[in-house]
Amino acid sequence: MNPSASADPPDLAHVASASDFAQLRAQGIAWLQAASGTTWTDHNLHDPGITLLEQLCFSMTDVAYRAGFPVADHLTSKDGEIHFEALSLHPPAMAFPCRATTLADYRRVLLDAVPGLDDATVLPLGDGVVRLVLKLSQGADASQAQRIAAARDAFLHQRNLGEDLDLRVDCTEDVACALHAQIEIGGPRDALDVLAEVYDRCDRFVARAPIARGLDERLRAGESLEGIYTGPVQRHGFIDDLPPVHGGVERLFLSDLADVVRQVDGVVLVRLSELRLTDPAAAGAMSGGGGSVFWRDATRALRLALPAEGAPATIAVTRRGNPVGVSTVELCRKLDDLRAARRANRARGQADQARRATAVLPRGQHRALDRYHSVQQLLPAVYGVGRNGVPASAPPQAQASAQQLKAYLLLMEQVIAQGLAQLQHVRELFSVNCGSPQTLWTQMVGPDSVPGVERLLLKPAAQIAQEMAEPFDRYAQRKSRALDHLLALYGETYTQNSMRQFGSYHTPRELETLLLQNKAEYLRQIVGLTRDRASGFHPGQPLADALSESDQRVPLDGDEPVNCSGLQRRAGLLLGLRFRHPRALVQALQRQRLALVAEPGARHAALQVPADVAQAGHPAGHAVEPETLVEVQEDLQRMPVLRGPLPQALFRVGVWRSHYRVLAPAGTQGGAAAQATQRLVLGPDEEGRWWHLGDYADAAGAQRAAASLRWFLLCLHQESEGMHVVEHVLLRPLAGGPTQPHGRPHARLRLPADFHALRITVVLPGWTARTWQPAFRHFAEETLRISCPSHLSLQCRWLDFDAMQKFEACWEPWLAARRKLHAAPGDQLLADEADAAACAVIACLVPPGAPDPEAGEGEEPSLQGLA
Repeated sequence: MNPSASADPPDLAHVASASDFAQLRAQGIAWLQAASGTTWTDHNLHDPGITLLEQLCFSMTDVAYRAGFPVADHLTSKDGEIHFEALSLHPPAMAFPCRATTLADYRRVLLDAVPGLDDATVLPLGDGVVRLVLKLSQGADASQAQRIAAARDAFLHQRNLGEDLDLRVDCTEDVACALHAQIEIGGPRDALDVLAEVYDRCDRFVARAPIARGLDERLRAGESLEGIYTGPVQRHGFIDDLPPVHGGVERLFLSDLADVVRQVDGVVLVRLSELRLTDPAAAGAMSGGGGSVFWRDATRALRLALPAEGAPATIAVTRRGNPVGVSTVELCRKLDDLRAARRANRARGQADQARRATAVLPRGQHRALDRYHSVQQLLPAVYGVGRNGVPASAPPQAQASAQQLKAYLLLMEQVIAQGLAQLQHVRELFSVNCGSPQTLWTQMVGPDSVPGVERLLLKPAAQIAQEMAEPFDRYAQRKSRALDHLLALYGETYTQNSMRQFGSYHTPRELETLLLQNKAEYLRQIVGLTRDRASGFHPGQPLADALSESDQRVPLDGDEPVNCSGLQRRAGLLLGLRFRHPRALVQALQRQRLALVAEPGARHAALQVPADVAQAGHPAGHAVEPETLVEVQEDLQRMPVLRGPLPQALFRVGVWRSHYRVLAPAGTQGGAAAQATQRLVLGPDEEGRWWHLGDYADAAGAQRAAASLRWFLLCLHQESEGMHVVEHVLLRPLAGGPTQPHGRPHARLRLPADFHALRITVVLPGWTARTWQPAFRHFAEETLRISCPSHLSLQCRWLDFDAMQKFEACWEPWLAARRKLHAAPGDQLLADEADAAACAVIACLVPPGAPDPEAGEGEEPSLQGLA
């Protein structure tokens, strides 16, 4: 090569396509001419250098070919399946539905969840309170009380923030009507089957029973998946909306019923004479005139009177003009069979819909994309680098030349093999499971591809592969960028800048790990965090009862759902809380028999160390860490500072590794005595105090004790951080009656008129290293208000340890009272108990003498948020 030739890097904007061999070859020759044009001018087809170039270009096209396989193939594992959940790729049945928001949404949710309902109406009462109005089906297996309880439960599962269900549930009064008609039948169907289907269809039409169509039916109709899954989740088919009501009155015409009867297979001719109300008192009020009747009003609805045993049917059947007799006993049995078949179809339809939803997902073929075939096997045998190599009789110079050429090609082949290894592990790169701390994968060109390659390596192949990858595999940054790509698929960004700012007491490695785990968890729960961001908890069920001591992570959307509001889940994740489910925030310290005090007491004076003495020590560092939990317990038991109330300042400073120091005890003057005992101190805290933690035989023991205490306090901090989302509408007065005027306990509190309407108070701890900082409190309040629905007013209360103990002592009994009231909503004594517990909670939220925001004093609750 001519040293004077241009060594500028090529312009990558004009690099040829990696899948076009001719372009790659032409580009390579162009670069050769630019780099060595004065010394190498013969670029003919038979030149060995050109032959090598062509073989390498061919290998590059193979890499491009493998990269061009369908995305489904790249994501398919060895078991032949695409693990969508691990890749945060959620199916249409999860990604498209929204949470119930409109009255029509709630109707679909109730009809889908509760068998035995013909219709359901959600009646707004004001201030976020609604009442259910149900129309019960005829001949259902469950009792009326069971269906009402199931409807209440279904609504509360879909309850949004700021909403609550009235204790009373209304059922529409059935107004029976008899259909008088004559039908002419034909064809092979039995008259009993035809008449039973006529009655069944007319009964469901009059009752406005829900019409649910399966996924296959709607796909065949040409609907898109997005259109099919619009609205709330439905598991027993997709329920059609009711047609609009004109003039505010629903009227039923005989012609509508005639159209229904004509759709029955076997019906040739229909003559409908009358739709007669069986109750004479209701006949005048429900009569609509013009061949119609009023279908329903606020309290009453039509119900078709079905044949009873021993009573004649009101629909006459003829065949070729001759009357056909049908036994009413057999007719009633047939109607029962049709209802049983409908219930079985409902149960089977849920499984069929789930199976069909899975069938529409893409499938791929697993491929061994990292399999590499060396270009040296494609070169002419005369090169001496193929499978046969150089003959043993060749002179040493020829053998050395072949080895030199083999090593020269190996440099470029290794790059290609590395690319194939990376391509093979695309699934792991984009997985939200951060199990293996690796984003760069290697594979060495081995003797199966290049015989004798081990003689060319100066180190073992595994060591070379490790040395090539580790210095460049910045796992946290590269994995975070891969997760950012997945977030972008959902139109989301998650920078975590503010969270990083308030995690400075962690080491850089700890912080990067926590941020990466936090972002991966955000992706795992992306569906629930976006769809259910306005959801409220179910007041009739225990909070987070699905969690165990060993797994306190909020489950994924497909797992058993945790009874937790969407605001708490989303804001908790955005704030970097490790435990985001509802729980007692003082429990972590109470389990360790610890209590926090704002100021040190008299017993703490003996544990303090003069600042000038403490600063003479050296940092404890992190050279020695405890290996087992037993070692941690041993270290903690030796610390006198943990044997009584713990000052909050010491509790907070203990999470900083840099604040631990090791020094010789005061009064020891060097020598063997100074080396025999080492004193561990902690400080300075917020008030500049230094604390004596313990004396140890050597520096290693003191360093291990420092690591044990820091780990212990970090765990307590993480378990103490959380929130309680208090919805004021749930604290409203519930009891009422002649002996208990409605809201008497609440009246004594003298609350503002709109205290219970569209208001939320979030109660947070104020004693940890983060929550103690004003800047973090501002960040947390801003995050909560942005995550809160825009129609709700949100304010935050930061409580110290003692105040939180008092609040939770009122909060837990109120939750228990609401659960008992949900099981028996008509029990006035339970309603009184719930009201008394609610007043105790309100007293913690609004302490005596607190300024009334409505009076213009104090901070006005912010109304920021996203709908």
